[in-house]
Amino acid sequence: MVAGAMGVLLSKWFFKKSIIFNIIAVLAFPILATSFLGLLVGIMGLQHVAWASPVSIALLLSGFAVVARMVQLPLSEMSKKVTFLSKGDLSYTFDKKYLKGSTETAVVMRQLTELIASFKNLATFAHRVGKGDLDADYTLLGENDTLGNAMLEMRKSLKKAKIEQVARAKEEEQRNWATAGLAKFAEILRKDNDNIEALSYNVISNMVKYLGVNQGGIFVWNEDNSRLEMKACYAFNRKKFVKKQIHPGEGLVGTCYLESEPIYMTDVPDSYITITSGLGEANPKAVYICPLKVNDKIFGVIELASFQIFEPYQLDFVKKVSESIAATISTVNVNIRTSRLLEQSKLQAEEMASQDKELRQNMEEMIAVQSTAEEKEHEMQQFHKAIFGTFCVLEFSTNACIVDINDNVLKLFGSTDRSDFVGKHITNFITQDEYEAVWNSVQQGKMHETVQQVEANGKINYLHQRYVPICNKKGELLRVIDLIILENG
Repeated sequence: MVAGAMGVLLSKWFFKKSIIFNIIAVLAFPILATSFLGLLVGIMGLQHVAWASPVSIALLLSGFAVVARMVQLPLSEMSKKVTFLSKGDLSYTFDKKYLKGSTETAVVMRQLTELIASFKNLATFAHRVGKGDLDADYTLLGENDTLGNAMLEMRKSLKKAKIEQVARAKEEEQRNWATAGLAKFAEILRKDNDNIEALSYNVISNMVKYLGVNQGGIFVWNEDNSRLEMKACYAFNRKKFVKKQIHPGEGLVGTCYLESEPIYMTDVPDSYITITSGLGEANPKAVYICPLKVNDKIFGVIELASFQIFEPYQLDFVKKVSESIAATISTVNVNIRTSRLLEQSKLQAEEMASQDKELRQNMEEMIAVQSTAEEKEHEMQQFHKAIFGTFCVLEFSTNACIVDINDNVLKLFGSTDRSDFVGKHITNFITQDEYEAVWNSVQQGKMHETVQQVEANGKINYLHQRYVPICNKKGELLRVIDLIILENG
């Protein structure tokens, strides 16, 4: 008995919080009771064995039955749970009475409960990841949590794949955007290919809208004055640097043209450019200036300003479209020059035809005039001949001096020397009063007649004189003709 009591104490010491102690504690009583009965039989005599033996066996069997129940029930509970776990079923839970205590079975059941909870957390994590929640959290059970580490690695791979997928989708969207834009501007550039102003406005207005920027302008190189001219702008409001024409190297636009390279600026000076909106005026965050270049020849510059930073694919798109714009401007310039030359040729041809027609008409008129003039000249010659043959004719200048006479005058006055008359003033032949009367009439464009008595060759004759003024279209006196008819006395 003392040994049994000592055994219980020792087992409690060495197997504290162990199922072994509980077994020993349960078996100690029937063993001690059986030992006590054996001691009584030894003292009282063997005649007591008949009743002591069944009692001892009953005590021992009851002890073993209790021990068996203490061990078998928890193990059976664990077996059921493990069976459910083996089938992936996490719905089974332990009876709470088996989770209490510090025995090995209670500890194992609690650990199994924690393992099931971790499996449930892992299942929840996997479910959330499966639905696309790649930011779902999962706490590892420990450094060597193989399944947990595998799930986290899977999440990392899925997150990387999603990032790559989003990036590919974005790249594809940007490619489609650029392709659609190139097609759109190809259609725009096919229009207005004979009007550089209309073409420029259509290009810059659609460029601003398609990029989603705030304003833009397009400058085209003018070979006649060697300057960049702003042909079109859209929502454009320069304050300090407002210029319609820019020299090469002047400002950023001129620098872009001179260096033949794009300029992208995100630190825009306050005084460079402003954007006007419904909220007032503000500096843009970014300015992109791109040369319109094709085959290493620059035809202009395009300038864009935005409140937002330009994306790399947008810059690349503008650069590609700029090549098409440059090629179109080159074609437009050729078309304009060709049209201009054709128009000039047409005008020159029409002018030459008109001049040729006019020349023919003039020639015909000249021939007709010449013929008429010849006839008139012949008539005048006959008229002069008749006059000069019939009358005595003196011609006076505007200052009343004789400039010419005919032979009849010489005969009338019996003279042979014209110098007796030519250069002499009219007052040498008539009185001063007569002169004034005659000259006053002819200066007014009126004809004046007089009758003068003269003695010639010893005879008295009467001279009927008719002074005829010769004037131009303005009525100005050019000369005076004196026609004399002689009457014998």
